[in-house]
Amino acid sequence: MNRQQEFWELKQQLQQLPPELDGTAQRARQRARHRRLGRGFGISLGSLAGVCAAFILAVNTMPTFALACGRVPILRELAAAVALSPSLSAAVEHDFVQYVGQTQTIGGVTVTVEYIIADQQQIVVFYRTVGPGNYRASCDLLDGNGTPLHGYSVISGDSSGDLKQFEIHCKDLDLPETLVLELSLRRITETGNSVALDGVGSFSIHLDPEKTAKAVVVPVEQWVDLDGQQLLVDRLELTPTRTLLYLDGDPANTAWLQSLDFWFTASDGTVYDQQDGMVSASGDAEHPGFYTFYFQSLYFVDHPERLTLHIAEAVWLDKSEPTVTIDLNNGVWTGSLPEGVVDIEVQQVVYGGESAAELTVSTTVDRNLHRAG
Repeated sequence: MNRQQEFWELKQQLQQLPPELDGTAQRARQRARHRRLGRGFGISLGSLAGVCAAFILAVNTMPTFALACGRVPILRELAAAVALSPSLSAAVEHDFVQYVGQTQTIGGVTVTVEYIIADQQQIVVFYRTVGPGNYRASCDLLDGNGTPLHGYSVISGDSSGDLKQFEIHCKDLDLPETLVLELSLRRITETGNSVALDGVGSFSIHLDPEKTAKAVVVPVEQWVDLDGQQLLVDRLELTPTRTLLYLDGDPANTAWLQSLDFWFTASDGTVYDQQDGMVSASGDAEHPGFYTFYFQSLYFVDHPERLTLHIAEAVWLDKSEPTVTIDLNNGVWTGSLPEGVVDIEVQQVVYGGESAAELTVSTTVDRNLHRAG
């Protein structure tokens, strides 16, 4: 029996609910509702036809799955890796995980790509390393013929667990039948810096079309007035790994949208309120606003039109405010820093064989903000 067959046979054991956990999901839903009681709404959009779909409660609100995985060695680490993500928990529970189990050596470090969860918006890669120290992985993508792919970005997160992960955002990428990951590693030093290891590992993955879901588009197309600015709630795209909320602003607005506090409620009062993933929003190169927001997956429900979008608060950037120009190539900036920001440092790094700029924004509070692009 190979590991892939063993994986799916063991997963069938997770379908039975232990008697001692009976009622756990209902209690979790009640706690979620209670957290929202008394919270003030900045604005509620009411029942927008076709607003979104809700996600199946999984590891976070149904410990059954996590506990069952804990009894099966092959699945234990995967359950732990997705435990804090309702989106990935639901994707695993609905069999959207694909087993890879391929091993390569990079710079003397053994790397195994164990699983992926892939859809038309995102690929989440789960891997482990065997070697001294902590490492961060990135990759370049090729098709089955070795042709480089474009229209994606890689977000590598640090993880102290044995099973690590990184995200590939493939919003403008058409997934091929065979995907080749040219994976590279960076060793994280004690000072928090990273050092690239020599070499890459090549992992060829056949994408199962039944487990590589296309996005479900839910049109909304409604304008709302928010803080004197006109905001278009355009549509949602739902995949097993996340929900994308697409917004737009009226050109006559006096401010750019910077952030949004929002959530969804179902007709029975269930609240969905998690920004799930390493990236919470993205913008457009033509202006400094953010109008695409990434949310927990609302893919696994039957009636998306029965939910309501609530907006509690928006943060705006006045279009007349002075700007700061950052030269990523030379590591310098010009302009007046906003209040609370004391310095911006640009460091050139290499991810997946390509140069990138890593920004460190020093603030007056006791923390730094890191961005890479």
